[in-house]
Amino acid sequence: MTGATIQTARAALPTRLTLIDRARGHAVALLAAMADGLSRAALNARVLRQLGAMSERELKDIGLVRQDVYDAAALPRDGDATNLLLARRAERKAARRA
Repeated sequence: MTGATIQTARAALPTRLTLIDRARGHAVALLAAMADGLSRAALNARVLRQLGAMSERELKDIGLVRQDVYDAAALPRDGDATNLLLARRAERKAARRA
């Protein structure tokens, strides 16, 4: 190899590494998002099981009704049941104050 060829190969090397590093970063971000989605789905399922086992009185004590639990269970898997339940509770609390 001549000196010019070696210089050209060295100049191209950081670009290739940068592309590989960026691809690796995207893959890690995708895996992290998938893991986050799975853990959120597991959390939602656990919350809904616990709420489903509660009596009407216990649900009322925390500001919910049985229909809220049914609505949260009907959300798509990527929906966040916890946010829905908290929003319903806040709506009822605001309505009592008005």
